[in-house]
Amino acid sequence: MSKWVKFVGVVILQLIATQVFTFIASMLIPNMIPQPVLFMLVLGFTFSLGVFLVGWLALKVGWLAVPPRLPTRLASTLIGSYLPLVVGFLIQRTLPEGSPFFSLSILACILGFHLPSWFKK
Repeated sequence: MSKWVKFVGVVILQLIATQVFTFIASMLIPNMIPQPVLFMLVLGFTFSLGVFLVGWLALKVGWLAVPPRLPTRLASTLIGSYLPLVVGFLIQRTLPEGSPFFSLSILACILGFHLPSWFKK
């Protein structure tokens, strides 16, 4: 299988995992939408968790043939996840359901996970 097919497959699984972890968190922590700071913190955590765990699994199984650099990947995943959410919160003072900052956060989180692979040490 081509490395690009594996890469796209991992990205799709990361997108799915962000939604699954967010759904689970919404069941475990009800009524977080009226509390915008808690909502932002939970979303950033679930997005990061989904992207990082699927990426870590892909590295372990061998779907991604890149250096692990797990601390760097975790840090850039967290930054990529929270940066758009914080900017959206500062602009709107709340994060309404369906905000475009959610999609930006997921994409930045995925980019943050894969970014250390594209740069040499």
